[in-house]
Amino acid sequence: MARNPVSAASSLASAVRTFRRPWPLLLAGLGCTVIGLLFSQTPYVPMRLLFLGIGLLLAAIAVSRRLETASWELEDRAESAGLLAVSAFVALLSFLGMEERWDSGRLFLGVLIGLALFGSFVVLLPRTGRRIVAVILVVLHFGGILTAITAVPPRNEPAPWLSMQSWTRIYRHYLTFAYLTNAYHFYSPDPGPPTLLWFHVEYADGSARWIKLPNRRESPVALCHQRMLAAAEGTNQPAGLPFPQEQIPGWEIKFQRKYELLPGTPHPPLEDILTRREIGATFAFIDPNDGRPAPIRLVEDELPPIVNQYSEPQEMARRLIASYARHIARTSPHSKDPAIAVKSVRVYRVTHTLITPRELSEGKDPLDPTTFVPFYMGKHDIDGKLLDPKDPFLYWHLPIVNVPKRYPDAHLFVREAQPGPFKLVDFVEIHATQSDKIQKANTPK
Repeated sequence: MARNPVSAASSLASAVRTFRRPWPLLLAGLGCTVIGLLFSQTPYVPMRLLFLGIGLLLAAIAVSRRLETASWELEDRAESAGLLAVSAFVALLSFLGMEERWDSGRLFLGVLIGLALFGSFVVLLPRTGRRIVAVILVVLHFGGILTAITAVPPRNEPAPWLSMQSWTRIYRHYLTFAYLTNAYHFYSPDPGPPTLLWFHVEYADGSARWIKLPNRRESPVALCHQRMLAAAEGTNQPAGLPFPQEQIPGWEIKFQRKYELLPGTPHPPLEDILTRREIGATFAFIDPNDGRPAPIRLVEDELPPIVNQYSEPQEMARRLIASYARHIARTSPHSKDPAIAVKSVRVYRVTHTLITPRELSEGKDPLDPTTFVPFYMGKHDIDGKLLDPKDPFLYWHLPIVNVPKRYPDAHLFVREAQPGPFKLVDFVEIHATQSDKIQKANTPK
């Protein structure tokens, strides 16, 4: 007896409608997440991420469908709260399936778990309670924005006491997570200088080129330029001064881990960093403008030099820098022959000092080269691995500065112009193009 095609089509449609309901979707997502969690015990990382991602996506669709179709009767609200609680469990399983070094994903899932549990509580409230919660959340959010704006101290004045208390005790973690700590400072008095990233991309044929972010000329729209500016700002996280040798054992005992620059790379003590920099100041760099020697010495007007001329980034910033170097290496083909591979990428974090209104009225160029303050962030391979952890200039300031024309005979140089003929020397360009050759010549055989 032939099967009725109309009945078969009806059964299929019924099965599709059943699967599209919130609970079957959520259970399917839960199953995918469990499979992804099982893959965490295997080396198949792509499969783990695939199943964890599918599980989260199905759980999100289930929550969305439930909130769109359910009524606000008490029984339906209770079921919606239960579905949100189970979706929080799905996010928890995904959190457990992430490796510890995937800190961004773990942070995102942790926030997702909290939001789902909080949402399940809010759904259970009556209408008046939900409205009160919504108003409180809006007020708290805009209070955070107000705190971000007013917590920046005016010139030579302390920040408002209430703003600092709100920042320290209430809003600090929320504003940092939501990244509301930078852009809103634009409206504050004396906004801080922007952070830029300069990449010196070196190719296998010996050629090289600069890529600078953000680049207003290459940004298709203003929003792209703003986002690139925010990406560069994320690397501006100073870690403070390194520890001297005598304090390192105590630090390792206190935190129960090795004092490392990067995983597997010991962190040099403060004494070694200063010694390397002093040795680096004797390297025979050459000024390409006139062929004269151009040793990269410390700026004379900053004492002690380690305070303002050494800027080691925090671990999170170092990971961002490595990630950016990897991205630049993989997305910057050779201008003449795309088949020529990228060999390495040098990264320089640059602070663009803002000129004063008086300097602008006097005709000073806001883009004057001496307004850029670069710090060397290391040479990376195409996978973002730091290649030169012992470089004497690593994390040190490489100035773009006016020096006497007879430098280095004129002793140390300073940032402020002095009477007499001067020349502009770009030590970033000199370091990027000559460092490998100079260091190879100075390496003991």
